[in-house]
Parts: sequence; structure tokens; C-alpha cells
Amino acid sequence: MSSLLEVVFENVLKTKVIQLLMLLVSTSRRIINIQCSENIELMNEDKLDMNLLSNLLNFDGDISALISLNGMNIGSITLPNVLLRLVKYGDHYDIDFNFDSKEVDNIDMTALVVELHHHAKEIARDHSMAEYFCGMEPASDEDTRYFTNETLGPLANY
Repeated sequence: MSSLLEVVFENVLKTKVIQLLMLLVSTSRRIINIQCSENIELMNEDKLDMNLLSNLLNFDGDISALISLNGMNIGSITLPNVLLRLVKYGDHYDIDFNFDSKEVDNIDMTALVVELHHHAKEIARDHSMAEYFCGMEPASDEDTRYFTNETLGPLANY
């Protein structure tokens, strides 16, 4: 069984994308690297820049950005290494992050999933999102999900 977990927020409102990205990045100790599928700069003085992010959102076409983070805090849990991704396709925006659950110290899988579910529900509520889910990567596979919105998935055991 894969130890890579993915949390996905689908169809994020354009007006909420930057706010959500900045929230997720702000819970991390540091940005390791940022890559963009197009030649758009997103950093200013080693920080993710909100104004530069608007260039990505307004890009005429599909685009994605990958942000490697170190030490993302999810409630009481610290995820050592996280890959945060923004995908813009047409007028739709998805944000997801994945990590290796084996890297998370001193917590069992049930407690980790409970914390992720609680955190995802709060984010979805605060950012007007109806669609979020978590599972083994790729979390798009409904058979390997821990939760979909409020509903526990096939892998949930709590």
C-alpha cells in the first residue's frame, strides 16, 4: 500500500485561490522550491508574492505551479516535506498537496487522517468550497479515499 497521501480542494473560487495558497504556505517553515509550467515568476525576495500569483490566475490558458514546502503544520501535526500544487484549467482552479505518511513522526494513521479531515473541513468552510477529499495518491481514485467532503471513505477506520 502506498504511503503517499493527497489532500485535494477542487473548484476553488478564483477569488479564494491566492488566500488559500498563502494560508497553506504560511503554515510551513519554509519554501524549498517553486516551479511554474509557464515562465511566470512567483517569488519576490524568497517569499511567495501575492501580486505575482495574480499573474498566474490571469494567465490566458492552462497553467500549474508546484511549491515544495518543509514543515507544514496541520493542526498539531507537522508534515516534514510537502508538495503543494495549483492547477488552473480553463476557469477552474484546483489546489492539492501530498506527502509521505511514513515521514510523519509519532502519530498513527488514524490520528493523522482525523487531523487531516478536520483541517480540510475548516479550510473548505472558510474558503467557500464544497469539494474536498483525501486518499492515497492519486486521491481521485474513490476506492482509496479516506474521506470525501464530510463522508468517510473506504479506507477510513475511525
